[in-house]
Amino acid sequence: MSNITLEGIATLLEQELKPLKTDIADIKKTQNQHTTMLDGLAKDVKTLLDEKTITTHRFERLENWAQQVGLKLGIKLEL
Repeated sequence: MSNITLEGIATLLEQELKPLKTDIADIKKTQNQHTTMLDGLAKDVKTLLDEKTITTHRFERLENWAQQVGLKLGIKLEL
């Protein structure tokens, strides 16, 4: 029968948990990197969508202006 002490059990547990702590730290680091990257992508997508909205409105105004000019000049424009 072996002599198992609380200190011995604690040492064994510490040795077993050490790699897990390292793995968890690595996972958290990777998660933080992914979160940062996703935040950047989300910002870029929002910027692109905002630019698309602005461009669409500008294009609609230009089409309207072109139709008004066409009407005044007696030209039928198909847009």
